[in-house]
Amino acid sequence: MEKARLSEALTGLMAYDLGATDSGIHDEELRADVKAYLGRLEENDLSRVLGEFVREQYLSDAALEEGYGLEEVREFIDWLRSGMDITI
Repeated sequence: MEKARLSEALTGLMAYDLGATDSGIHDEELRADVKAYLGRLEENDLSRVLGEFVREQYLSDAALEEGYGLEEVREFIDWLRSGMDITI
């Protein structure tokens, strides 16, 4: 899955699941595609892909300036485990 598509999908699906129904994405086919893609990755690749997403989305200089940080990383990991059933 292309990096930009994965990032958009993770961001949108999580937003919807956490209550941002206007700006989030409600697409169960996309959710299944993302779960299948992440499920096919070897542990090291999964860690790298999700680590890059977290770094860019929540821990980049721009994201930190906007107020994102470790709390959002925790929320993302919790959502992956419960909302996407991804073991990390």
